[in-house]
Amino acid sequence: MSARERILLGFMVWVGWAWRLTGLTSQSLWRDEVDTLRFSLAPWPQVLARFTRPGENGPLYYLLMRPWLQGAGHSEFALRFPSVWWGTLALPLIFLWGHKLLGYRGGLLAMALLAVNPYHGWYSQEARMYALLVALMLLIFWSFQQAMEGRGKRWWGVWWLLTSLSFYIHVLAALALPVQALWVLVMPAWRRRGWQALLAFLALGLPYVPLIGWQWTLLTDVHFRTGHPFVPLPRMLTILWMVQIQGIPGSSPWWLAAPFFLTASAFFLPPFRPRLLARLSGGWLLPPLLLYLITLFTPLFTDRYLIWTLPALILVLSLGGLQVARQQPLIATLALMILVGFQITQGVRQITTPIKPDLRAAAAYVAPRRQEGDLTLFLMPYIHHTYRYYDPGPYPWAEAPYANREPDASLVPQRLAQITQGYRGVWLIESEAAFYDRQGLIPAWFDAHARLVEEAAWNQVRVRYYRFPGWQGAGDR
Repeated sequence: MSARERILLGFMVWVGWAWRLTGLTSQSLWRDEVDTLRFSLAPWPQVLARFTRPGENGPLYYLLMRPWLQGAGHSEFALRFPSVWWGTLALPLIFLWGHKLLGYRGGLLAMALLAVNPYHGWYSQEARMYALLVALMLLIFWSFQQAMEGRGKRWWGVWWLLTSLSFYIHVLAALALPVQALWVLVMPAWRRRGWQALLAFLALGLPYVPLIGWQWTLLTDVHFRTGHPFVPLPRMLTILWMVQIQGIPGSSPWWLAAPFFLTASAFFLPPFRPRLLARLSGGWLLPPLLLYLITLFTPLFTDRYLIWTLPALILVLSLGGLQVARQQPLIATLALMILVGFQITQGVRQITTPIKPDLRAAAAYVAPRRQEGDLTLFLMPYIHHTYRYYDPGPYPWAEAPYANREPDASLVPQRLAQITQGYRGVWLIESEAAFYDRQGLIPAWFDAHARLVEEAAWNQVRVRYYRFPGWQGAGDR
């Protein structure tokens, strides 16, 4: 690689880094991000217990975040900054893959498309494990490739270590193993080393044993519910493709014509490369297919769980761009410019438009208005962790009662009367309220027993202040 080419690659990495830093704190933290802070800084016994406790996901990520947060602090910037690093690391890694599979131009194109990809950019700005997972999977697939090409036994050791760690970064990382098994089947030169891959897969049993125990317990528990709805496979694939192209905000379907054209071109324009297409399409299609089979027993689909399939889609788009460029360079340039321009626009929308529940704005509104004798009530209750990150108090607060099933719903009036007894007024803070009060029983009770004094709303958050009649406190006498 020439010095000019290295400078270009370095410049693209810098651009990707700067783009991921832009607007890093523009969105309010949401509950999963505050969970990262809470779980990472919990007492040591609680941190270590997450490695074997049923239903826990990503305990190693919290362990990795612990020393960083202890040193860098707990600000929004500090929480999200490691994801910027992991997101940027994925850029040279996908270049390696693109260069290996598609040549230098293909690697450069894949790197550029990932650099501006709004979906990857979004999770490179979130204090969760998803940006780390993408980079880790690229490393795992690369070490597997090196091992299967006979480049030394050390690569099997690297692959085994990284794969073992990935299970404890996100439990669905295990779905990458069938992808690699598929690669062995479609690559004739690899089949003679298939026994090595089999032994390596079997060697992963030991680090996976603690996870197998609690996964089996939950999957066979008829009362266990994940909270995720069932999603049919065609809908699952549609959601995954669309979010990985357009990011979190929705868009006009016309903007998806260019990436659809590039995707189709990879499969239908010559020269045809069936083994490469099998590897790339298998890397993108097989994990959601396997996840769908799991969801037949326990609904578990959320698109971000499969974010690590994004590089395969990026490489398909890059291959499509190269295929078109061989026949119609102008059309290829136009399609890629439309795609890049669209994705940059979507990235700007993600930065400038409130998308996550804006509990930061709610806290800034309520904190200076709260007075003696006021109770802060959270609906749904779990949001109090995020709200109190921005408004720690001290002040009296409580969790709203559950109202989505009987006999809980019929007890709502009694429980609210007990919770609010002795208070002048209540700040009712609602976000994701349908999880706890689908019928709106709690606001209805306040409307019947108190006077609505003021209210305000932000993205996915609503605040209402109710004053009870006849309250006599020190400030009202």
